[in-house]
Amino acid sequence: MTRIGYVPLHQSLRPPGDRRRFSGYARRRGIDFVVVDDWRDVDVAVVSTEADLLRWTSAPSRIKMVLDLPDAFLDEPVSKRTRARGLAKWVAGPLSKPVLRHDRAMLRLVARADAVVCSTPEQAQKLGHHAGNVHVVLDDHSEVTPMAPRSWSDRKLSAVHLVWEGMFHTLGAVEQVLPGLRLLAEEEGVVLHLVTDRRPKRYMNRFLHHEVADVVAHWDLDVQLHDWDVETLESVGRDCHLAIVPVVRSDPYALGKPENRMRLFWRLGLPVLASDSPAHRRAVGLAGVAEDTLCGGASDWSQALRRYTSEPAACRAAAEAGHRAALGPYGSEAVMAAWDGVLASIGVQP
Repeated sequence: MTRIGYVPLHQSLRPPGDRRRFSGYARRRGIDFVVVDDWRDVDVAVVSTEADLLRWTSAPSRIKMVLDLPDAFLDEPVSKRTRARGLAKWVAGPLSKPVLRHDRAMLRLVARADAVVCSTPEQAQKLGHHAGNVHVVLDDHSEVTPMAPRSWSDRKLSAVHLVWEGMFHTLGAVEQVLPGLRLLAEEEGVVLHLVTDRRPKRYMNRFLHHEVADVVAHWDLDVQLHDWDVETLESVGRDCHLAIVPVVRSDPYALGKPENRMRLFWRLGLPVLASDSPAHRRAVGLAGVAEDTLCGGASDWSQALRRYTSEPAACRAAAEAGHRAALGPYGSEAVMAAWDGVLASIGVQP
């Protein structure tokens, strides 16, 4: 029997990056694994980005290693922040010693891995220059209950309600949407719901705190904050008209992110307005959603918000097409099959 070990993002397996990726897949498939920090007593190791890169790069060849690398780290420009990452991760714990170039250490682990898992075809193409066995696997959203798209008349609300969800470091992307939301608020009334961690850690995701309430206080909008959990996201999404998924298009790292949040909101039966990115453009094409749901900048956001809050039929059509895609080609079984392919590629039959 093949013994499988997993180096998680967190020992609790609670972060979405654990629940929605390998550990969630293994649970749904009934695959036994143990949480590890080295390769003793395992034949296969699935390694997250919180592993000790230096230690795992030297894992013996008998250990079949799968590296799960969902973010577009190859697109991240070298900066003071990236140069300090190797020191920060040593101080915080994942690394056994500091490294000057964390990105180069990661590339050495990519080269060592027997299979590399990423989130977009664009990432796969770039990783293919460093690894010979690369797979694209999106997040599994089976923990979220699907909801059929609703008519606007079903929501007896006096204002337009929009929802955004995400981690604090992506919150700044919402600012490009604010001018359009303020204009809409003058005409219709707007409530913007943010489902997030209200007091995220400030340094290395471990020390001190940000206060999201302080950040949004100057937005000049009715902003409602909600602590992130699955039940809250479902409850908020049930009563909203639209979801927004903005990204900072001038940031290659953000622009290279996958379409996971679009898929999540489509699963909840919501129409989605999103920044124009390779992943989002691919998603609307696959789903058959109108391309005017994609926004290149503030003026596009204003136009899209105006159209999709004034034309319920267009809004419903976008929601229905997205929902079909979320449960079909973007559904959980497609994600499970992708992970099956990862394991099969290293000789492990799920």
